Amino acid sequence: MHSKAAVMAVLHYLFARFDERFDGAPTLLILDEAWLFLDDPVFAARIRQWLKTLRKKNVSVIFATQSLADIKDSTIAPAIIESCASRIFLPNPQATEPQIRAIYEGFGLNSRQIEIVATAVPKRDYYYQSRLGNRLFDLDLGAATLAFAGASKPQDQRDMDAVLAATSSTSSAFAAAWLRHRGLHWAADLLPSFPSPHPQENRS
Repeated sequence: MHSKAAVMAVLHYLFARFDERFDGAPTLLILDEAWLFLDDPVFAARIRQWLKTLRKKNVSVIFATQSLADIKDSTIAPAIIESCASRIFLPNPQATEPQIRAIYEGFGLNSRQIEIVATAVPKRDYYYQSRLGNRLFDLDLGAATLAFAGASKPQDQRDMDAVLAATSSTSSAFAAAWLRHRGLHWAADLLPSFPSPHPQENRS
């Protein structure tokens, strides 16, 4: 990533492979924390082109970032803000601070909406903004679901490795052991009552 020659070679290769696969089939192009490259003329030009043309090829572009300032400071920020009509904002207690508020205002949020983002509950609430309307929502995930879907910290990954190493290789054995590791013994006890996703065929 710090070698410009290497980055350019890889990007050109990836662009060519992506374009080959954009054949009209429903496709998600997910750019997660790609802001390091947004100010590179080659990458920025391709992103700007994609934002204008990929909808015709049935491709949805998803930008993900932990910092809206990364977008705001990019040279293609106007194209991103204009083309990405659907946005999901995560809770941010600092959203009402003057400098950060200005960034949210640049995305079209008013004072009430910024207040909603600032007071939303982290890891539960999300604020959806689109041309059809705006709404605060949550996924209503229970403790057992969050034990899997919400386990994203480095320590969670280390714990998963340890639990996996101590159990058999079957997914059900890991699931039960992981739930118990998270203190959800009741959920682990319920697992045997669920039907197997791969039922055995009847044999005569």
